Amino acid sequence: MMAMKQVLLHGWGTHPVIWEPLLEFFPGARALPLPGYAGSAAAADLARMAESIAAQLEEDTQLVGWSLGGLVAAHVALAHPEKVSALVLVAATPCFVKRPDWPHGVDAEVFDQFAASLAEDYAGTIRRFLSLQAQGSSEMRAVLAGLRRRLLDQARPAAGVLESGLDILQRTDLRASLPKLDRPLTLIHGTGDKLAPVAAARWLAHSLPGTTLHEIEGAGHAPFLSHPRQVAEMIGQAAHG
Repeated sequence: MMAMKQVLLHGWGTHPVIWEPLLEFFPGARALPLPGYAGSAAAADLARMAESIAAQLEEDTQLVGWSLGGLVAAHVALAHPEKVSALVLVAATPCFVKRPDWPHGVDAEVFDQFAASLAEDYAGTIRRFLSLQAQGSSEMRAVLAGLRRRLLDQARPAAGVLESGLDILQRTDLRASLPKLDRPLTLIHGTGDKLAPVAAARWLAHSLPGTTLHEIEGAGHAPFLSHPRQVAEMIGQAAHG
């Protein structure tokens, strides 16, 4: 059997270039833009985003999704299992927002505030979001510098694309769907993540027998920037079963 091919999906407000530290370890990997990013056509909702990504995948793909990209990756794996041999979710949870029966998320107001500020201060909103992603990391300054260096000079997605992404992050709840997943699942999560609490990953690992959970001490929402070698090793282990 041929080795799995890695395909990497970035998160909200970022760009495929964010994966540069990991691509050094996986020279054959592809970092795809989410619909509406890096000049690609936009998609209106999570299902259409997933269909757009699935159309670009070959069979036997190890699909790696970070944050919003994790929701897209999970949807692809559920809808097109023939394309996905293994799923890796990095700092992604089935439900990003707190609900009455779900304490493992952030307050909905966090995303409401980002949505409200986009129209008034697009660049400032992105900078604040990058800062939030770096929080909780023992290497916060280095992670934030890496985020800004890689992203702030890239083509910016339209405000409507970002608003749609925030809506997806607020509304999506895959808790009932993910138990139907029949592909190997690996979770990689920073213990200091302020956007996706590690408790959500622990819940998912407990709920889906056979799931592998890697917790990275001292990492925030972007563990592949603060701990690239560790994350690469975890992805490599998942690819080889």
